[in-house]
Amino acid sequence: MPPLLYYSVNVYLKYHIQKTYRGDVHFAWVSSYFDPRRQPAYSAVAPRAPSSNPAVIYRNLREAVEGEEENDPKINEQKLSLKQRAVNWHNAGDITKAQLDDIVASVDFGPITQWRPLIYVIPNTIDPARVKSVPRRSRAGLGMEYKIEDLKGSEFDVIEVPPCFVP
Repeated sequence: MPPLLYYSVNVYLKYHIQKTYRGDVHFAWVSSYFDPRRQPAYSAVAPRAPSSNPAVIYRNLREAVEGEEENDPKINEQKLSLKQRAVNWHNAGDITKAQLDDIVASVDFGPITQWRPLIYVIPNTIDPARVKSVPRRSRAGLGMEYKIEDLKGSEFDVIEVPPCFVP
């Protein structure tokens, strides 16, 4: 039985860039559980590496932002990824040189708060063919991981949890 929802955690800047420069079309790694660790220990979804667990990613990003930890590994990974994606979009003719420069400047010089985590809640109403299984060699662990490369802004809700309610 397919899940009712998919979850993804992304930084605010990534969301903003894709909304502004990509026509509100988003790339998201998704999980069928927000926190697979809350499932029975021997279920198929329980063996999820922390780096692919939305709840762990959310907590770690939240702590890094609140602690103003600009050298956080996940934030550094996001910086490299966003700049590389911007270069690829520019090379493909999808964005202008000025837009590329704006994205790179935002990544390099923006405040730590732009790296705050957002939770994407994605109903299972999108075409299942668009939810791609990530091959084992690209996953962080045994648990299944998925990606949606063309998620429209109208197909998901964004949740930003206030610090006092962090799960």
